Amino acid sequence: MKSEASDLGRLKWAIAFLIILSACGGGAVWSTLQLQKAGEKAAREASAARNDIRARLARARDEQAELRDKITRFQALRERGLIGPEQRLDWVETIARIKAARRIFRLDYDFAPQRPVDASVLPGGPAAGGFDVMSSQMRMQVQFLHEGELLALIDDIRNSVRAMIQVRSCNLERAPAGAGDRNNPAPLKAECTLEWITLRERK
Repeated sequence: MKSEASDLGRLKWAIAFLIILSACGGGAVWSTLQLQKAGEKAAREASAARNDIRARLARARDEQAELRDKITRFQALRERGLIGPEQRLDWVETIARIKAARRIFRLDYDFAPQRPVDASVLPGGPAAGGFDVMSSQMRMQVQFLHEGELLALIDDIRNSVRAMIQVRSCNLERAPAGAGDRNNPAPLKAECTLEWITLRERK
């Protein structure tokens, strides 16, 4: 009986030790899993942080490139004289020179008062950063020999004046019968509407 009681006591201690070892092993496994999860979470967070930094750097590069592009375009506009008061006297003198150089038979025109551009010219409206987009509308009547003269005239105006020229409309037709005599050798005539666009600093 004493032997059996002694064996049972030792067996209890062995079982208790086994339970303790199992608990320790389970705890170690649980701790390992938690450490693994924490490591995976930290890796995900680090990866997300790297991606966020890369995205911010990419946006900063894009913004820098966009800013440089805007500065370049702004400088080009200023060099072309598109920024500031319109140079209407220079426009008139330039048109006279082109008419003489091209030997245009007839060239009559008039300018309307300057105004902010409307949506038909610029869908976004007249506001452009710290500037207002302004336009002076020109109505022009021209008489000439062939269509190429009209296109060349408009190209010369575009390339010579301190304004951006947009053709709104141009109606071309043959001059009335009898107009092609010695005093009026130009058989074609056109009535065109042009927008002379400049930028004005907003006050």
